[in-house]
Amino acid sequence: MESGSRKKTIRRISRYLLVVVVALVLGVGSALLGLGFMTEKDSIRNGEWYTGLTYGSEQAGIYTRAAVAIMALFALDRSEAIYYTVDTDDAGQPLRSSCNYRIEGSSLDPYASWWSITVYGGDNFLIPNEQNRYSYTNKNIKYDEDGNFTIFLSSTPKTGNWLPTDNQNKIILMLRMFNPAPSVYENLDTIELPHITTEECA
Repeated sequence: MESGSRKKTIRRISRYLLVVVVALVLGVGSALLGLGFMTEKDSIRNGEWYTGLTYGSEQAGIYTRAAVAIMALFALDRSEAIYYTVDTDDAGQPLRSSCNYRIEGSSLDPYASWWSITVYGGDNFLIPNEQNRYSYTNKNIKYDEDGNFTIFLSSTPKTGNWLPTDNQNKIILMLRMFNPAPSVYENLDTIELPHITTEECA
């Protein structure tokens, strides 16, 4: 009698544990799925670059808020800043430190009063380097005679505008535009953004 009661208790506990495990798997899985596809559901693409429609706004959903907390803490409202992100070159190939890249574009000054291009590792943190060099802005970037710029993205030193990538399996670039011009909001998917070309890979 006592043995049968113990078996029932064990089965009951087992069922409870199974329910808890399934709930955790579904909960965590849906959260990760939401974060993974947030950029597709809540964004506009411009070539390989993408920008969120509700970053930093009250309209942002829970997954967008979670992604911003991970990737863009303290993101400003869209009325103050536009954030573009990219993790592939123009051919759609993932950015990684075993390759050398050229980021080429014309001045973005007509689009914003201040802008920057920053490189991050796969953990969404700045990449440590001896040069303490993590980004270029319209205040420190060097232009050519035609008013265009080239940024070299590489793990090995380059002359000119160079962003070190160290040893990262994944690289993410973020373009920030502060005090955007009205034309940016009206043409988020068509304004001319920098192009990223792969030069060579190890």
